[in-house]
Amino acid sequence: MLDLLYSHYLLTSVSVEPESEDALGNMRRIKMAQLLTTDIILRLCKFRDDDSRSLSFDQVYKALRKREAKKERVDGLEPIIKKYRSLTRNLENHRDAYIAHLSKRDRSHLRPPVELADAIGLALTITDKLGGGKNSYKVLGLDLRQDQFDDSAG
Repeated sequence: MLDLLYSHYLLTSVSVEPESEDALGNMRRIKMAQLLTTDIILRLCKFRDDDSRSLSFDQVYKALRKREAKKERVDGLEPIIKKYRSLTRNLENHRDAYIAHLSKRDRSHLRPPVELADAIGLALTITDKLGGGKNSYKVLGLDLRQDQFDDSAG
C-alpha cells in the first residue's frame, strides 16, 4: 500500500501539461505520468488476483477466516472485496490488454481508468480491516494517507 500511495502522490503532483517549448521535457512528464499510472494499475490488480501464489485480498481473507482469533477482521468484508473486484475490472482489462500482455486486439474497447483514486481508497479500507486497524503510510515526514485519502477507512 505504501508503494501504491507513493505512486499516486507522485502521479497527482506531475504536470502533464506542456510547461515550456521544451518538447523533450514535455514528453518526459507525459511518460512519467504514464509509468506511474501503469504502476498503480499493476499494484491494484495484484490485490484482486485469485491466484493462491499471490498475496491478494482474497487470499488474506481466506486465511484470516480460518483463524478463530482473527475472524472479527473479516466480518462484513466479503461484499467490500466483491465491490473492489467489480470496481477494478476495467483496470484488469487495461493490465491484460497492454501492460502485462500484448493483446492482438486494439485498445478501443477499454474505458479510461478513471477509477484509480476510488480503487485506492477502497483498497485502503480493505487493508485496514484485514490489518485490524487504521494503517499509517509515511515517507520522509509526508503522510500519504492524510494528504490523499484521509476519509477512506471506516
